Amino acid sequence: MPSRDITYYYHYYLVKREGDATLARLRGRILVLSLIALLFLALAVQAEPSRVVQAEEILNKIELGEPVEYDGVTVVGDLDVSALNLSVIRIKRTSLDAFFRLSEDAKIVASPIKIINSKINGELNLKDIILQNATNFTKTKFEGAVLLRGSRFSQTDFYMAQFNKDADFEGTWFSQSALFREVGFNQTNFAMAHFDGDVYFTSAQFNQNANFVWAWFNQTADFKLTQFNQTVDFRGAHFSQTDFRWAQFNEDAVFEGTLFRQHASFMGAQFKLGYFYKSQFDEDADFTGANFDQSAFFKEAHLFNASFDHSDFSNQAEFEGVQINGTLSLYRTKYDKLNIRWSSIHDLAYDDTAYYLLIENFKKLGFTDDASECYYSYRCKHREELFRQGKIDSWFFDLLAWAAYGYGLRPVRPLGWSVLFILLGGAFFFFTKSISRSKDSEPSGKRLRAIRSKDSQQSVSDVSFWEALLLSATYFTSGASAIISSVPQEFSPLGRSRYVVVILRLLGWVFFVLFLTSLGKIA
Repeated sequence: MPSRDITYYYHYYLVKREGDATLARLRGRILVLSLIALLFLALAVQAEPSRVVQAEEILNKIELGEPVEYDGVTVVGDLDVSALNLSVIRIKRTSLDAFFRLSEDAKIVASPIKIINSKINGELNLKDIILQNATNFTKTKFEGAVLLRGSRFSQTDFYMAQFNKDADFEGTWFSQSALFREVGFNQTNFAMAHFDGDVYFTSAQFNQNANFVWAWFNQTADFKLTQFNQTVDFRGAHFSQTDFRWAQFNEDAVFEGTLFRQHASFMGAQFKLGYFYKSQFDEDADFTGANFDQSAFFKEAHLFNASFDHSDFSNQAEFEGVQINGTLSLYRTKYDKLNIRWSSIHDLAYDDTAYYLLIENFKKLGFTDDASECYYSYRCKHREELFRQGKIDSWFFDLLAWAAYGYGLRPVRPLGWSVLFILLGGAFFFFTKSISRSKDSEPSGKRLRAIRSKDSQQSVSDVSFWEALLLSATYFTSGASAIISSVPQEFSPLGRSRYVVVILRLLGWVFFVLFLTSLGKIA
């Protein structure tokens, strides 16, 4: 019995100790979770503005010209600055502004405005307002509509702001830099907006349609990593330095008639549908690594240097009527059909695969002449590459093929060389006086022996230049049927001219074959 009691208590002790340990671990986890919850709650409380400010208080400061500076507040009511009693000046609008009926009367706000880390519950109305000092709405949430139509800003900062309703910047003028980094937009209108300084939309997100029709970007426009979740419209917009690297266009991206006056980069951009109809790129257009999920329309676009290296055209790639005045690069570009004509390409960057795929693309589309011209360009570029690599022997024979008959694609070259050699042969015969003309007709064998004999009693007369030329042509064309044929009955070659006759016949045969070969390729 005592041993059983000891065993019982020992097991009881082990079970109790294990239970206490489990309870301790459970309490520790609960404590950690509670601390994490309190931390998130503290962050949430800190993120929410803690002080309430009436819109009327801010409007009074603006009307008095006092600085407006708030941090971490909730603004209750509408901030309708356009209704204040402020100085009014008349401004000169452009013809386009007048077309959209932008007012020529504008009110002046002298107060610097800084409302950061805050929330504006009402509407913000700054229509037709000239803000003479800096404006800062960093990390501010706009719960109501933001109406800035026809206003003019100096230094502007909307970093990480959130527009939960419509934002209307139509006809707005930014005289200095404008910062919209990591801003969240809904329905947005920047039509006819003017950006005289650098503008940054880096990592911004447009959740609804974005309108930039006829917007002017006179300095750097940075849309790097920007996400457009609905249609974005840049029709008629004017860009200077442009950066759309790694931008994401989840719906239609419309750049119809858009002007890019300086370097434009769309490197790594993701397009659902890219519409660049009649767009114009005055300098380099970089689409390296761009991805077009549906269609890419570049019809009648004008480009200078254009790079589509490593780009992927998953569906239709329409380049009909495009003009590329510089160099087009298609290194490792993926496409099924590229609807483009060779006449649209001024220069294709040398790459064996790029040329091969484009030649096959032309054949697939039935553009046989374009395929031939593309092949000719490839051979010329390949010849230059051979020389650069020091392969002189291969380069020399390739050069002969180019000069003689244009790689089988220039039938006029054998004809040209033929005319040249006929002229040279005729000139040689005439000036060396190495052709004799017999007065009496004799059998061919007897006359040949008479020519070789110094004591020949036959009388000869001089040959005119035209006769020498005719004889050269006769010898040259006779080579088309046989390398060696009998000497014409009326004329007899003397001395070194006999070797010239053989050379003319041989060249005639060679260039006749080259001419037929060229005709066969282009037919």
